[in-house]
Amino acid sequence: MDVTPDLMDLRGRVAVVTGAAQGIGEATARALAAFGADVAICDNQADKLPAVHDALVAAGRRVHSAVLDVRDEPGVGEWLAAVAAELGPIDIIVNNAGGGFHALYENVSPKGEGVLIAENFGTVANCVRHGVPLMNDGGAIVNVTSVEAYHAAPGFAVYSAMKSAVE
Repeated sequence: MDVTPDLMDLRGRVAVVTGAAQGIGEATARALAAFGADVAICDNQADKLPAVHDALVAAGRRVHSAVLDVRDEPGVGEWLAAVAAELGPIDIIVNNAGGGFHALYENVSPKGEGVLIAENFGTVANCVRHGVPLMNDGGAIVNVTSVEAYHAAPGFAVYSAMKSAVE
């Protein structure tokens, strides 16, 4: 059975999607809008975010978007407060932002390790910390991880550890 908007009604719900300018985040934001949710999106890719924003508006949804690096803990708090003020209490948070690079563990500098931790674990912690107080009872948090959460491929030790921590 195909899941279609008529089977799952999200009208009146507010969803937040991080890393929404492309890929999984964009597809998730578009799907939530198709199912009726009003959507708040953010990404640090200022050049790609407006097209996603416009597509969600064209789908008839209220949209709040911001260029934001979700590693910025105070910025995440301010953004989520603005989302709740504009769209209402949050029902869904999709923590999608993240990323990594290939390098043998012994070649990852402390700075590189810190970036991987902040980008793949800190982003989730920031959104949960600031989002939960703004959520409706019964809300949902969806954390997008990777198969790397279950096994570390060569060259992805820190990334895998952070995906596992989120899992």
